[in-house]
Amino acid sequence: MKGKFVDIWQGAILSEHPESIDYYHYLNAEEKQKVSSFIRPELQQKYIKTRGVLRKVLAGYLNEKPEEIKIKIAEYGKPFVEGEFFFNLSHTGNKFVLAVSDVSEIGIDLEQYKQRKNLAGLVKKCFSAVEIKYWESLSEQQQMIFFYQLWVRKEAFVKAIGRGIAVGLDQCVVDPEHQTRFLAIPTEYGCAKEWNIVDIPLNKGDVCAMVIKGVEFAYKQVEIK
Repeated sequence: MKGKFVDIWQGAILSEHPESIDYYHYLNAEEKQKVSSFIRPELQQKYIKTRGVLRKVLAGYLNEKPEEIKIKIAEYGKPFVEGEFFFNLSHTGNKFVLAVSDVSEIGIDLEQYKQRKNLAGLVKKCFSAVEIKYWESLSEQQQMIFFYQLWVRKEAFVKAIGRGIAVGLDQCVVDPEHQTRFLAIPTEYGCAKEWNIVDIPLNKGDVCAMVIKGVEFAYKQVEIK
């Protein structure tokens, strides 16, 4: 599993398969206690699945027992593990994606296409001038699609650097004509061309992108139950 790779693990959070794995026993004691703090059963199940998947997958790279992996939290809230592996998790609705790599810090974001009443307001707040100009040239349906395509790219970048949207999504400028590259990013995070945007193909209603600093790596997607 070494040698410049990016692995994308994906699946359903609440599975209907009777043979699905029980992920509860992969959690550590603190996480099991947190499960009991959720009142709604579906929230318990979602936490168990996403956290359990994370631990089970990481165990395969770290050669440790899932429940013994020390997942730490960086200054601005990004989870990480010590060593040569980087990861990031995103979920929405009943779906999750988990990116693992040995290249560099990585970010991934998953959304589902849906109409929003405040779309124009979000665009003005989160898009740069060049992105807004392009967005305004599109039809209403195209605007919704373009919004989510840019949103997941921007979110994936701020998750990769571990800062979240506080860094300013309008400062992370995606090239509207070539959406796999950035035109600009905050200067403290290097040159825009050093960061690579990768589209993650999922179902028709999903939009997902990954951002990583580095352009050469072996890539694969894995379905997990």
